[in-house]
Amino acid sequence: MARTWDNVKPSTRSQFPHPLLAFGAKLEQIAASNKEKHEAEGKPLLSLAVGDPALDGNIPPPQALTDVIDAIVTEGKSNGYSLSHGTVDVRKAIAEYWMRWFAPSTPGSAISEKDVVISCGCSDGLSMVLGAVAGAGDRILIPEPFFSQYDMNCAYFSIDPVYYPCLAERHWEVDLDALRELVERDHERKIRAILINNPSNPCGSNFSRAHTEAIVKFADEMRIPIVADEIYAGMTYNIDNPSAGVPFTSVADVGTNATRFVVSGASKRFGIPGERMGWIIRVDPTDAGSMIMKGILNLTSRYYIPMTPLQAAMAQCLRTTDESYFSHAKQVLCENAAYMYASLSKIPGLSPMKPEGGMFMSVLLKGEDLDDGLSDGVSFASKLAVEENMHVFPGEPFHMPCAFRLTLSRPLPIAEEAVRRIRAFCERHRRN
Repeated sequence: MARTWDNVKPSTRSQFPHPLLAFGAKLEQIAASNKEKHEAEGKPLLSLAVGDPALDGNIPPPQALTDVIDAIVTEGKSNGYSLSHGTVDVRKAIAEYWMRWFAPSTPGSAISEKDVVISCGCSDGLSMVLGAVAGAGDRILIPEPFFSQYDMNCAYFSIDPVYYPCLAERHWEVDLDALRELVERDHERKIRAILINNPSNPCGSNFSRAHTEAIVKFADEMRIPIVADEIYAGMTYNIDNPSAGVPFTSVADVGTNATRFVVSGASKRFGIPGERMGWIIRVDPTDAGSMIMKGILNLTSRYYIPMTPLQAAMAQCLRTTDESYFSHAKQVLCENAAYMYASLSKIPGLSPMKPEGGMFMSVLLKGEDLDDGLSDGVSFASKLAVEENMHVFPGEPFHMPCAFRLTLSRPLPIAEEAVRRIRAFCERHRRN
């Protein structure tokens, strides 16, 4: 049979687009198609779709990081290769940092540099862990709602996602009864891990210590490893009482024998998403996950990791950055969250969920208060973009139907203008 150019086809693995990027492209198309209309109306593009702490300069990185990067680059001693899973110094600094800030009460489960692997951002870290913990036909328990990349990673590795519910009426806590039922129905033992995300993207929730402990103890009871997406670790707040704050509990700070792989990074808490500094931390008192860790180490040779000068700079920054820096970002997020929650609560058709952590707020739609065709997130976000030149992401890619997600990281004047546009839109489409 003759070969033709019809034989040139992409692989199946490459055919899984990121759903947020796909909708983002749609928003860009809407903006381009309505450019003249929006210019005539005096409505420049306003986006609350992406949570980028570096976008506006209101959540800058630590000055110490900027200074030390300059010094390390000038010195020229960190230009060579590093180990594929990171230099010893940066992995040791990450272990110390996590123990100091997020696992202080479990000295018996001390984290060392041998338990740490660095990655190109948290997203790549999640991809490595999922690729090591499960394979084709295996299953992973995934929260619903969830960050949409989880689905994409499962598709890439031919893993079957099994969704467990998080309950809006309980501040997005895990429905532990439903989780137990899913595990007990797993007679073929194909469930390889439980993935949790706290604080949550897109929900903006933050689990109590008691709830985090209950999840970890359940995983220990069922002998199922936890994969914890904790990229927003420490970024929690209380909009009702800002001075009191609210604690964050890492799964690493729970004293059980459960095998845990904590995935996080510097992107959000240090305001440097472009530097792509992520990490994986194994907490594994019984060493049951040693072969999975070996698999992760094998996968590091197939992924890019942050450049060596950044590793050297980050090691110093992790050791020296104190609460005075972190409190600024929390204050920005808390003030914006308080304003957005109070303002959106007064708009017909919207039911915002009170944010407690991370950089996002979820807003549920009350379809009975809005015109027909605006009760789903995709229609709402699309029409909002057309009429107000304002971008938010719909809830559907997050398995959060009839809702949308917006970021809390932009400066307050931008948030205020966003509220004005959302209010005008909802008033215009208010059901009579």
